[in-house]
Amino acid sequence: MAIKKGGKHVKTTWKPKLKKGQSSGSNPSTRKFRDAAKNNVFTFNSGEAGLTATALAKHNEELNDRDDHSAFDCETQSVGAKSCSTILTSWTDCSNQSFNKVHRLWKSNSAMHKEILAVLAAVTEVIKEKGGKETETEYLAALMTALDTVEGEESLTAVLYLISLVIKRAPPSVLKARFSEFAKCFMDILAKYASSASTSLIRSAIVCLATVLRMQDQGAWSDSSTTQLYRAVLSFTVHSKPKVRKAAQQAVNAILKGSTFMTHDGAPAHHPAAAITAKYCVEQIEGGGGSDEAVTSLHTIGLLKDILPIFPSRSIKSVCETILKVMTLSNMLIKATCMKALYALFLSRPKPDSLTQDLNAQLIAALYDYQPGENDVQPMLAWLAVMREAHANLHALNAGLLTAHMQKFCKTCMACFLTEKAEVAQAACDSLKAIIVDCLKPSKDAVISDFGISQTAGGSSLVHKLFHSVEVGLGYQYHAFWGHVLQILTLLFEILGRECHVIMNKCLLSMACLRDSLGFKFNKELDYAVGAAVRSMGPRLVLEAVPLQITGNEETFDFPRSWLLPVMRANVQDTELGFFVTYFLPLAARLRNRANELRRDGKHVLAKTYDILQNQIWALLPGFCIRPTDLCQSFPGLAKILGQVISERVDIRSEVLAALRLLISKNLDNAKNRAEIAVYAKNYLPIFFNVLTTEPEGHAGKHASCLAVLETVKVYLQITPAELVESLFDKAFDRIGDAAQTAYKRYALMDLLMCMAPYIDLHRINLLYDSVSALVKDGDRTVQKKSFRIVEELCSCRSDACHLFVVDNLTSLQSLLTDTLSSGAPSCKAPRLRCLSHIVQRLPSAQPDFLQAIIPEVIVCTRETADRTRAASFKLLADIGNCIMKDTQKTEQEQMTEFLMMLCAGLAGTPYMVGATIVALTTVLFQFRDKVQREVLETLLENMCLLLSSKSREVVASVLGFIKVVISVTKDTTLAQYLEQLITSISNMTEDTRRHFRFKVKIIFTKLIKKFGADLIMGMTPEVYHKMLANIRKTLERAKKKRMAEEADDSDEEEGTKEVVKKVETIEDLLRDTDSELEEEDDGRPSSNRAPMPKKRRKAQATAAYLQEGGEDDILDFLDPGVAKKVLATKPKADKPAVDHGFKIASDGRLVITQDKEEEEKALVGGKKSFMVDVDKIMETMDISGKKGKKRTRASVDDDDGDDGDVFPAKYKAGGSGIHRQIAEAKQDSMKSDYGGDYRAKKAGGDMKRRGKPDPFAYVPLTAKSLNKRKKASFQGQFKGIVKSAKKGARKGRKGKRK
Repeated sequence: MAIKKGGKHVKTTWKPKLKKGQSSGSNPSTRKFRDAAKNNVFTFNSGEAGLTATALAKHNEELNDRDDHSAFDCETQSVGAKSCSTILTSWTDCSNQSFNKVHRLWKSNSAMHKEILAVLAAVTEVIKEKGGKETETEYLAALMTALDTVEGEESLTAVLYLISLVIKRAPPSVLKARFSEFAKCFMDILAKYASSASTSLIRSAIVCLATVLRMQDQGAWSDSSTTQLYRAVLSFTVHSKPKVRKAAQQAVNAILKGSTFMTHDGAPAHHPAAAITAKYCVEQIEGGGGSDEAVTSLHTIGLLKDILPIFPSRSIKSVCETILKVMTLSNMLIKATCMKALYALFLSRPKPDSLTQDLNAQLIAALYDYQPGENDVQPMLAWLAVMREAHANLHALNAGLLTAHMQKFCKTCMACFLTEKAEVAQAACDSLKAIIVDCLKPSKDAVISDFGISQTAGGSSLVHKLFHSVEVGLGYQYHAFWGHVLQILTLLFEILGRECHVIMNKCLLSMACLRDSLGFKFNKELDYAVGAAVRSMGPRLVLEAVPLQITGNEETFDFPRSWLLPVMRANVQDTELGFFVTYFLPLAARLRNRANELRRDGKHVLAKTYDILQNQIWALLPGFCIRPTDLCQSFPGLAKILGQVISERVDIRSEVLAALRLLISKNLDNAKNRAEIAVYAKNYLPIFFNVLTTEPEGHAGKHASCLAVLETVKVYLQITPAELVESLFDKAFDRIGDAAQTAYKRYALMDLLMCMAPYIDLHRINLLYDSVSALVKDGDRTVQKKSFRIVEELCSCRSDACHLFVVDNLTSLQSLLTDTLSSGAPSCKAPRLRCLSHIVQRLPSAQPDFLQAIIPEVIVCTRETADRTRAASFKLLADIGNCIMKDTQKTEQEQMTEFLMMLCAGLAGTPYMVGATIVALTTVLFQFRDKVQREVLETLLENMCLLLSSKSREVVASVLGFIKVVISVTKDTTLAQYLEQLITSISNMTEDTRRHFRFKVKIIFTKLIKKFGADLIMGMTPEVYHKMLANIRKTLERAKKKRMAEEADDSDEEEGTKEVVKKVETIEDLLRDTDSELEEEDDGRPSSNRAPMPKKRRKAQATAAYLQEGGEDDILDFLDPGVAKKVLATKPKADKPAVDHGFKIASDGRLVITQDKEEEEKALVGGKKSFMVDVDKIMETMDISGKKGKKRTRASVDDDDGDDGDVFPAKYKAGGSGIHRQIAEAKQDSMKSDYGGDYRAKKAGGDMKRRGKPDPFAYVPLTAKSLNKRKKASFQGQFKGIVKSAKKGARKGRKGKRK
């Protein structure tokens, strides 16, 4: 481990790992440097704000100088402006802002910096002695004079660096007047020190010369001396030193793009030096070539990435020809760099006079000759990116010219789906989708017009060719990437489906067949594609292409196309409502009749299936009601049917009601459709009222669709005529006073009155209010709640009648709400609080008596269990605060102080009241944090710190919540003053509350550590909390590392499949791994576990190229135009040799077993010799001894010759089946089975992973023998042995770890 201290790296020795919980014991006892660092933490800026004119000028200077690089390397951070002015500025006595960079940056161990400060101090002294005003012109003149008299390379570098700073701010007239003098001086320095080791000197000279050239007029560039100076700058763009090369390339870029005459009105199309630059680049590339050491070519092409788009058309053509010429070579690094340059050219969208449409088209055609192989991942990704941008730029130049090229590019992308590389297929899919969205969609009208003409004439348009090229991807050879093909078809359906549906029917049928096939893996993508067709083409055209195959008279009940119903439900919109009437309604009726028939026959399962199908069909109706195209023609025939369904069909009532709500809400802006729907209000509203007031049989509660009916009533009343609403209101109001009404009907009538309240006149509103005022004190809690809901509706409604009612009855409403405080039911609290909130908002000014009367109830409700009640109380507290601030006689801070003191009165009550008061204070502090004075906050914190020592858990819980909010909303500088007080109070909590709220305390400490650091908080807390704080610190560090890793991963992830992937901004992302991609080693180790490759080998591999050859008869033709596909940047994998099974294999996979003639002859000749041997073996095996006893003996048998007395034992071996089967040996082999032996290491004592096998855990095979009950004990013992061995190994590992 290396720690940076004082600019040096100090290696620390390794120390043994501490035991758990003892990590904090290693902290040093002395804290000298930590305390010194903390002294500056809690400093407050009591002066003026830091945003001054000087600060803005400094900021502008930083923006102007961001592209410039200092002449010396500085790794330290910049200090504050005050420190600079007191240290470095005072030392140099320079006040010119051009040298602020010198003053802000300080590196004590840099001799160059010291020399720069010395020169600046000397020049400043000379200017002040002569009475100068320290202008840029004075400094430039003094430094140029010093440039002639300075001695030594170090001093020359310092002077040049100061000139490079001030010359950019010098008046252009001065630079134009002294152009020849300045240019000669800088040119002489460059010529003299071109081969110098001082990088800073050359860089500063280049910056100075480039600045002078930028300030010249256009006429000066006609002089040969000016172009000669520019050529000198160009020569450094291929310098061997990176910093010099980068400075020169930036200088060239600045001259061509940022010259003064190029930024003014009437600027020429191209810089006069652009052609010179192009010619120079061509010469350098042709001279460097594409050999392995073509460093010059690489540097030149790198320069072209930035300046190629601003070249004239002729120069771009010559440069692109040169780039394409070097791309034919085998240097893969050159190819990658050329791809980057072309990508930058197309991505910049150059002007038409720079990159003409013809040249763009020619480049697209030429790039097909340089297409890499589909299996060469990184080059193919780069090629696709270049082609995508080339087509997009051609579309911007001439959309008509893109037609021919788009078809070819589409076929090329589809060919990429035949590769085995998923990255290439994904890139091809993204490129094709980008072309469709960026090129085809904007020119949709022209494409559709051409399609119509070709359809009439019988020709083939772009749409025909493009769609057929993509449709081929549904073939089986593309099965691995069908998901990508379906994404492309989705875009085509969305863009062209409505007008070009004629050519899409076959494709839809093919997709449906794939969906019905067994094992299809892309159901989600296919459903989304069909959904896109439904959205664009409409369900009628889709069902013509893909029949639903559901008639109600099926003989089989598999319903293969039933998946279409959910897809259409999610995507039907903006279509013909009449199609639902003519097609789906009769079908739903037939399905219902068939379900009833099956139910009568006792086939309940099949009947349920048909019920589900007809419910799915009715579920399509809401989609058909979203902006229908034929509402006026189709709705009259559907209205009566829907009314009958609402009255009679409870099972599908919700779908019909949802359809009506969508039909109304989506046509509010369409006057014709709105009037057509409003005609049927007199029919639908009575039906709704009857459904609501009809008590369901079997139970007293409401049925499931009542809320849907009530919501539909609210929507339909928006378009109902006022006369009809008033008539219905009068009938409902008369019936609510009837004592004979049941409770259920009474509740329903009150709901209907609440819905109609916003649409009645003032007279009826007063009648309703008088009736409700008596009902709020009713003994029925439901009636009370609904009465308050009606009052809330009257107070919140924005109609003119309701507004006048609230203004006229404001005092009466206040009295009503305050008088019912004690008699209100708990369920009425939320609507009462919402009513009070509306009343408080309508108050013209703060009324202390009324507010003080309702505040106690609001405070108590902050601790209610119901979420809506708590939310209403929090909102009412905010409204009270805003009402109090309406008083203009006091400041907002004073008014907020009075409000907080009013709330603090609750701190003297019971523990429950104290906790609720603290919650109310927390809410107000959060809502009005910007209006709370520091003294009030200090008082509140002192009281909260005292309450933390309370024994009541509910009080402590509220206080901890208050502290957490204070930490979140208070600035660090303000919170730092009370930090020690807060931590001390938390530490002094009782043992019971500290243990009970340990997680809340941990959250508070986590927030404090995030704000002030772990060391500071740990120093203020007692030792009992140190373990917790150490854990918090480690947790935060782990979370930070994990977050950084996730952000890094997210940057490489691709977007979802439904959206077009965002285009890559830079091609470096595509070619990131080209220079370091490694082939797989023979040992199978992953690249992360391999030893790092030597530098020379990496360099060689970066430029290496490989040829992809076929079989022995397939000869590679280098004159073939498609030979570029055979040149790969990665080494192709060799085919694995076929396994020799000992037999020949025919072309169809059959085994061919033959016997040669020679083997047959040998068998015949040697047959006689081997005959006797075979007989002897048979006799020995059968043990023929002439004894006929029942029991076989092991007596020896004499040999036929009888010459010796050798004894031959019986050699019978069991084999076959039945009684001859192997028993003992098989049993012995099964007992000796060595599970896990394949994983055992040869030289070590443990197991090791094997390639292509699972990890070496204790895998126990599941065999049929384990089901044998007689062998149950033995198998249990096997498991016990495994567990015992695992525990033994774990104990051994723990002992070794302790050692």
